[in-house]
Amino acid sequence: MSNIMRDYELVLITVPQLEEEALTTLIQRVTGWIAAGNGTVMGTNVWGRRNLAYAIRKLTEGIYVVINFQLDPSGARELDRNLRLDEQIIRHLAIRLDED
Repeated sequence: MSNIMRDYELVLITVPQLEEEALTTLIQRVTGWIAAGNGTVMGTNVWGRRNLAYAIRKLTEGIYVVINFQLDPSGARELDRNLRLDEQIIRHLAIRLDED
């Protein structure tokens, strides 16, 4: 396992039915996955409920959450797998931020 920590930005779209407490629990679960991969969460920003451009799973709204973190690339694969399996997350996108 390499010691190269890379900066990432993760955008999550969750189901719109989540209450504030359930959303907080989901964010803690995701940040726990990052910490389990020896990563560091730099910041979390909840954008709130927004309309989707197109229906996903017959939903027209979702709650957007942005998480900035540092993680080893091998840990990013495990994080992606966990995000795909969570049914409260309808879409996610993790991008590596360039050093430029």
